[in-house]
Amino acid sequence: MRLPNRLLAATALALTGIAQAATEPDSIVEMYGMGMPFVDSAETTGATAPNPASRPSQLPASAYTGQNDLRRTRVTVGTSNLGFRGYEKLGPDLKLVWQLESGFQIDQNTGPGLGARDSKVGLRSSWGELFMGQWDTPYKYISLPVNPLRAGYVFDRTAITGNPGFQVPNTTTQFTRIGAKPDASFDRRQGNSVQYWSPNFAGFSFRADYSVNEGRGAIVTGGPVIAPTVAAFSGQWDMGQLSLRYAYEQHNDYFGMTQLGGSAAGTATNTSSKDRGHKFVVLYRIGNTRLTGLVEQLEYTSEDSLAGAVSKYKRTAWYGVIEQFFANKSSVFFSYGRAANGSCTRVGGTSCVTDGLSANYMTVGYIYRFSKMTEGFIAYYRMTNKDNAQYSPGPMVNAATIAPGADTSAAGVGLIHYF
Repeated sequence: MRLPNRLLAATALALTGIAQAATEPDSIVEMYGMGMPFVDSAETTGATAPNPASRPSQLPASAYTGQNDLRRTRVTVGTSNLGFRGYEKLGPDLKLVWQLESGFQIDQNTGPGLGARDSKVGLRSSWGELFMGQWDTPYKYISLPVNPLRAGYVFDRTAITGNPGFQVPNTTTQFTRIGAKPDASFDRRQGNSVQYWSPNFAGFSFRADYSVNEGRGAIVTGGPVIAPTVAAFSGQWDMGQLSLRYAYEQHNDYFGMTQLGGSAAGTATNTSSKDRGHKFVVLYRIGNTRLTGLVEQLEYTSEDSLAGAVSKYKRTAWYGVIEQFFANKSSVFFSYGRAANGSCTRVGGTSCVTDGLSANYMTVGYIYRFSKMTEGFIAYYRMTNKDNAQYSPGPMVNAATIAPGADTSAAGVGLIHYF
């Protein structure tokens, strides 16, 4: 009897799967990593003179140092890393999975310690993956492929998105609030997290994350008890060369508004906070042209009753990239982004000013792919802050010292190698 071709194909596929399962090791441990040295020449210019007439409600006069950073040459390493990962088979459809990743500080600057990057222990099955650890939030995850380079770097999308300016760093790693500028960042690697990743359902998948309230307690003696938590969700739909993505993230009792000119956190008049981020991402490739972009809204709110205090700030930003590929394994890219002034609210309804808090950001670059593991690139980038804005594409002496109105421009060359 001759079996139909369709049945033969299905039988062969099933036997192949069985054979692969039978030959798959019971456990593995592998080492991996990435090195990304980038040397550039950078400077800041045009810092706003002290105490301008246009000063917004959220900035004190003391913020206006008028300080520009001298041109300097520096080496940065982006998201260079060294890690170990693996699994153990616990059953026919269940694995214990783990990862330990650290920074690879090839420029010899002080960097994060062992396991300070994405690290986890969890379970993986056909129903998805559930783990505990420290990991990029779903909000951060969906926009990682927006960048033309495969790794995060000093002049990527985080210069204008994921932070509201005001000296807030472009990215942060935290396990609870720390009472400093990073509390207001929405580009987070979050510790004390429980994450779930769904399987792919006909092109749709999602991730969910909850970072528990280990930091629960009073900030000041006799003050209200706060419970800092981070919750995030992302969903994406992929069809061919098109990917549509959305993410939401909420910070409870992180008091991001305190870092943006609001009153002190956790006092009798400022008892709690809720900060929210919404982000839409589009990735699309047509022929040899790749188009990517995102739109984001960040909103910071404090339950503040102090008369005249700024209790709410909301701003929108967008960022887009066009990359053209050529037959010789190279590509050129151009990106442009803009953060708006935003709007604010003061307790008691008095006027709240946000003039000059916007910024424009552009990059242009060239990438040559020597192999699947090694790339070289050159780039020029410029951040143009309005009179009162403090966005920064990366540290000069210290990113936190960027003065209102100071523009950053730089050009450099780098390498990326995966191993």
